[in-house]
Amino acid sequence: MLLTLLGTVVSLYYAARLASFIHLHFFHQSTLQRYRQARGRPEESAWALVTGATDGIGKGFAEELCHRGFNVVIHGRNQHKLESVKSLLNKSWPNQQVQILKIDASKDAGNADVLSRAAANLTNFDLKVLINNLGGNGGLGVSFMPLHERTPVQIRAVMDINARFPTEITRAVLPQLRENSPALIINVGSTTSDFGLPYLSIYSGCKSYNKGWSRSLTAEMRAEESNVEVFCLMVSAVATNYVPRAASLFAPTARQMASYSLDKVGCGKSIVFGYWAHAVQAAFFYALPDWLAEKTIIDVGIKEKKEDEERAKKR
Repeated sequence: MLLTLLGTVVSLYYAARLASFIHLHFFHQSTLQRYRQARGRPEESAWALVTGATDGIGKGFAEELCHRGFNVVIHGRNQHKLESVKSLLNKSWPNQQVQILKIDASKDAGNADVLSRAAANLTNFDLKVLINNLGGNGGLGVSFMPLHERTPVQIRAVMDINARFPTEITRAVLPQLRENSPALIINVGSTTSDFGLPYLSIYSGCKSYNKGWSRSLTAEMRAEESNVEVFCLMVSAVATNYVPRAASLFAPTARQMASYSLDKVGCGKSIVFGYWAHAVQAAFFYALPDWLAEKTIIDVGIKEKKEDEERAKKR
């Protein structure tokens, strides 16, 4: 009797999880459009700020937000790339406005003057959406490297780009988001926060911070009764120019990743996988015995390190 009851409870638990997964990824209706109208001017589009928007997922978010009727502020550190992406967006979506925010997060993540000026400039726009996408190693050579071989400059840059800058830019624009509410903050995370790939210890740690910070900020907005939605977006492999790989079932294009992610807006979760296949991958990994999970991660880390070093030689 007891075993039967236990089996029933376990079966119901996994059935509920499966039903939740299916609903989230295939039937949930995104509420993104509630953020699209400018405050007090429903005929005008609101603005979204996308950090790290000149390449990869960030560029995908900028494209998808324009496609869905938002004006966009694209952030980056390279003026030429910013101008190029702005031109592309203007050509593809002539009815949407695009502006540029140039900040080098590896150098100015803690620069109060730079951040204050940025926040002041952004008050000229009806900002309702913040996509904290910026991440990576800031162009400082290879990404996969033993901790003891990294310099203090490299360590600080990785931490500034992946943890400090998103925190500081959010702090700077949060008063405006609250004033313009309803508003939305998406913090782009990574499955490395859970899997802990070797040779990515600093990056993985920063992404773990991203998860905890997002969860806490979600609770804070609710405690303050602020109409600001916050969630951390869990991301795995994506086909981008920086890490060349063919688009596949488990590696969507950057634009697809952005689209799937925006479809999750309004789901009510503080941590969410944007793409269903990434969630399936993670579920299988979580189910592995610890020894097998660790062996798998070590093998993947060694393989990725070799490929990263080869890519660095060709740059």
